[in-house]
Amino acid sequence: MKNVLLALCLLSLLWGCSSDDYQECYEPLYLNETDVEVSFIYGSIKDDVIRDSLKIKPGDTIYNPSSEPLSDFPFLHQDGLDSDVRLIFHTQPQKCLTFKGDELQKKDIRNFASYENIGSCRYCMMRGQSEPDAMLYRINGELLKQAEPCE
Repeated sequence: MKNVLLALCLLSLLWGCSSDDYQECYEPLYLNETDVEVSFIYGSIKDDVIRDSLKIKPGDTIYNPSSEPLSDFPFLHQDGLDSDVRLIFHTQPQKCLTFKGDELQKKDIRNFASYENIGSCRYCMMRGQSEPDAMLYRINGELLKQAEPCE
């Protein structure tokens, strides 16, 4: 009995002290606040390696769902987003806003500070041991004004 109790104490101590494995988990959500559809393209744009493209209808949000997770959906951590992003606003003519390279732009989608923490995301994909925080990025008229005609 004494050995079992000692083993349980050691096991719980080891389990609780694994702080090296623990990392804050953030799940990005992208809200389209414009009145036009937006294509969200992510990958390594400078190398023309596009991982995927998703469309966001006006007033809608995209995220990585836990029910059918997208394995290559961009990962957000405190250093920023792990992907280049191009937003295509479906206006006439179409307008594009590309976030790539080392230099950050105003309200850059790759910058962690551009996101708003809206709390726990119970419906998002679990990427770690804990429920991720939902980090909201607003695609709005300000970004549409920054966009230029697509090439």
